[in-house]
Amino acid sequence: MPYADLGQFRLHYEEHGGGDPVVFLHGFTLDRRMWYGQAEQFRDDYRVLLLDARGHGLSDAPSTGYGRADRVSDVIAFADVMGLDRFHVVGLSMGGTTALGLALDYQERLNSLTLVSTGAAGYDVGKRYEALDNLARQKGLEAAREKWLEMSLIWYREDREEVRWLMETMINEHSGAVWMDPKRGRYSREYDLDRVHEITVPTKIIAGALDQLFVPLAQQLQARIAGSSLSVYEKVGHMVNLEVPEQFNQELKAFLEGVRVKS
Repeated sequence: MPYADLGQFRLHYEEHGGGDPVVFLHGFTLDRRMWYGQAEQFRDDYRVLLLDARGHGLSDAPSTGYGRADRVSDVIAFADVMGLDRFHVVGLSMGGTTALGLALDYQERLNSLTLVSTGAAGYDVGKRYEALDNLARQKGLEAAREKWLEMSLIWYREDREEVRWLMETMINEHSGAVWMDPKRGRYSREYDLDRVHEITVPTKIIAGALDQLFVPLAQQLQARIAGSSLSVYEKVGHMVNLEVPEQFNQELKAFLEGVRVKS
């Protein structure tokens, strides 16, 4: 299994195809497997890189270092190890927050930015994540995992059996190190919405209309990032690429092709 050695720990990744590199970044407690449908569709035209964030999937799980700045530094270090001068980045949820950090601090390394159901540093998502952190501290990792599973899978029942099975598998196999991080909740705060106007790389924003927590953020990002475009899919929730893969793949492919033509 391929690993990128970053010195103190290793990141696991998968590589498919060849061409312009596209790095896919997964959501919180998930891993590279959520992007397998995209790897299959894009491998003929692009060098697809599916990366497990530290503490996720098969990557090493150090005891600390789970802030957004750490994730951004990890991706840049990974890109350096892989010889990627510039690359497209696609991030969902936590992966979108990481991608935003890349665009803000390492914009010269990006060919394009795709944000899917994205979070953002400093964006208020309510008390549910704080409650999970407290649960992990008070009752332990497995109590937090059980509650997170309940929260994450509520939208994926019989009619979404394959999505539910994949998410449940990834969450159950997640190391849980992020919840046990002694610095959890004490990392320096950033406020992306104050800076996203600095982003000039081609930007695509995608959200599901049922994902009401993050649609307002998607709209704010589109309004503040010059030249960006926003697509909101009706009757779709948070896991856009898993819920409507054909629609998602078609739109992402058109966006990347447009970037390639312009460059």
